[in-house]
Amino acid sequence: MVFRSKSNQIQAFTLIELLVVIAIIAVLISLLLPAVQSAREAARRAQCINNLKQIGLACHNYHSSNDSFPLSSAPGRDPTLPGSSSFWWGPGPLVFSLQYVEGGSLANAFNFNTPCVAGCTNATAAGNVTVRDTSMSSYLCPSDPFNSNFRSGTNYYNSVGPQFRWHGGTNGIGVGMFAEGEAISIRQVIDGTSNTIIFSEGLIGDGSAASRNGAEVFRDVAWTSGTGGGRGIGADQAMPTGSANLVTYTALCNQISKAGTGVQDDHGRYWIMARMGLGSTFSMLLPPNSPNADCTFYPADNGMYTARSRHPGGVNTLFADGSVKFVKNSVNIATWWALGTKAGGEVISADSY
Repeated sequence: MVFRSKSNQIQAFTLIELLVVIAIIAVLISLLLPAVQSAREAARRAQCINNLKQIGLACHNYHSSNDSFPLSSAPGRDPTLPGSSSFWWGPGPLVFSLQYVEGGSLANAFNFNTPCVAGCTNATAAGNVTVRDTSMSSYLCPSDPFNSNFRSGTNYYNSVGPQFRWHGGTNGIGVGMFAEGEAISIRQVIDGTSNTIIFSEGLIGDGSAASRNGAEVFRDVAWTSGTGGGRGIGADQAMPTGSANLVTYTALCNQISKAGTGVQDDHGRYWIMARMGLGSTFSMLLPPNSPNADCTFYPADNGMYTARSRHPGGVNTLFADGSVKFVKNSVNIATWWALGTKAGGEVISADSY
């Protein structure tokens, strides 16, 4: 008979010991996961900042060549059809900046003699479809999970400042760096280039009215002053003079949002286009990532299109001096409006945002 000593027997884990080990591993994972996610977001945010810096560099190189920042828009005309010109369907600042962001081949491919990019009514305007449908990774923020919804979308929007209308002149005043058909030079930035925002982040729609991703805009909501055919006129739709109208409009917009009527889910669909809504233009009426809804009377030349991002706490913004700064959601609304004007004469402290 052979006897085995207890020392030679295999000792196994008990069920309780196994559960304790699993629990410890789960705790370690729960502690490490936020750190990993935070590191990934930091990398995405750094890439986003770099994208905006490249746009800023392109704007300044354009200014060096043309004595102005890129045009906010050019008429999307079809030369074969008289009266077909419309800024709504023409190219925006990101098109004019192409050759300065290593997009020379795209710039050369764009037909500025027939600059319509969408909404064209004649086949001769189809020459710009190739450029229109080209995806530009440098115009997309990697933190936005919806940035691939539209092949040629953008997360970076040029500012019309704190006003509802896209227009300059007597209609929209043109308080910001971009207004329909205008080209602004540094000489006109009286507030100082380090105090004036020219681009900021925005979200891209999900293309579906059946779901919400935070980029929805609700249309057919007329500006509450009752002037300008629903678009407002002059100071009644520009801040801070029109602030009482903005309060009323924001409340009305939130009601429309809750009702879910007139939703637009194609925000930022085309980086190439100047117009609001589908294109690369936003307004600085509400602070970054405002919990209030966004609305427009007609999604082309007016609207409350708010700066938004997937970064926690605020948005990356590009200033006219080429610097990129992170503006917090908690920024004072008066400061935000002041940062949106180019010649408002406001005094802004560096620690106020």
